Amino acid sequence: MTAQPWILLLAGGAGTRFWPASRRTEPKHLLPLLPGGRCLLQETVTRVRELTSPERIFVVTSADQVDRTVAALDGLLSADQLIVEPEPRNTAPAIALAMVHLSLKGGGPHDPVMALPCDAWVDDVEGFRAALSRAAVAAVEHKAIVTLGVPPTAPATAYGYLGLGPEEETAGEGLPVRKVLKFTEKPDEDTARRYVDSGNYWWNAGIFVFRLGYLWYVMGDLREDFDIGMALMGGCVQQDDRVGLAEEYGKLEAISIDYAVMEDAPSMLAVPAEVGWSDLGSWDAVGPLLEEGEGGLGRADLLLAEDASDNLVFAPGKVVALIGVSGLAVVATDDAVLVVPRERAQEVRAMVERVKGAGREDLT
Repeated sequence: MTAQPWILLLAGGAGTRFWPASRRTEPKHLLPLLPGGRCLLQETVTRVRELTSPERIFVVTSADQVDRTVAALDGLLSADQLIVEPEPRNTAPAIALAMVHLSLKGGGPHDPVMALPCDAWVDDVEGFRAALSRAAVAAVEHKAIVTLGVPPTAPATAYGYLGLGPEEETAGEGLPVRKVLKFTEKPDEDTARRYVDSGNYWWNAGIFVFRLGYLWYVMGDLREDFDIGMALMGGCVQQDDRVGLAEEYGKLEAISIDYAVMEDAPSMLAVPAEVGWSDLGSWDAVGPLLEEGEGGLGRADLLLAEDASDNLVFAPGKVVALIGVSGLAVVATDDAVLVVPRERAQEVRAMVERVKGAGREDLT
């Protein structure tokens, strides 16, 4: 009988493409983007709760986001279900640290683990759960890391792509899974179009399922710093040595799990997730989550418009008036305002660097 999965919710990023609302201590997954002021972290916890026992769900976050994360999780998870990075160092170190914690909490080498970000949206929750469950079965049955792939609906250049092999494997009751032959991160438009037309590429949703012991072995085999670091971090966690943990964690390369492990993993499989997934990678992508109002979509204390259309406004507690404009994203906080054409919303990250260069790191 397959053990209940452990679930790791990765919630330590900053979401710079959602500036100025998103900051280091107020990241995208904690913003009140959803109706009723709910955030993506809360929605993600709710989405996965039926897949396992509540005590087997952990949120991985960074030290500078702990207070806000605990507040968001009130009534959903307890504070001791946080795994805290001493500093943000991307997803590979975060998952390595989380695996150390799971092993010390009784996680066995063959236990399935689901690792997923908290800043994405899913329309079909039941379909999403079914895809994750199939991935867990495949991870246990096969010597492989399993990822969820999203069949593409357009040649998007903001996503990574999974190059697929034939359906040579099955999981559970004969359900097919695809071999992953290659990862391609954010191709240009021509390449993305070829990928979509071929039918052999899926979007990479950044969701990975694996046996605890298998990913530990693969990560240690591919990267010596992680092999040594996980062993040393285990001793620090056992002894509650926070200074030592911070020192050992700081020695790990700050790198994503995709680049650190998945590109060179000896065996990767993928299951399809046709579930209305979006990574909400820019303000423009948030439109479907906002309310229809004058001049477009928005969330504000009062939104007024005259001869305006197709705009997106995010300014909770503010009054926003639009006259004679269309296709804009307008984001207002107490100390900054962003105005950008919706089709150029992906460029916001570059503006964050400009703000830092102007000596205003307090705004990031």
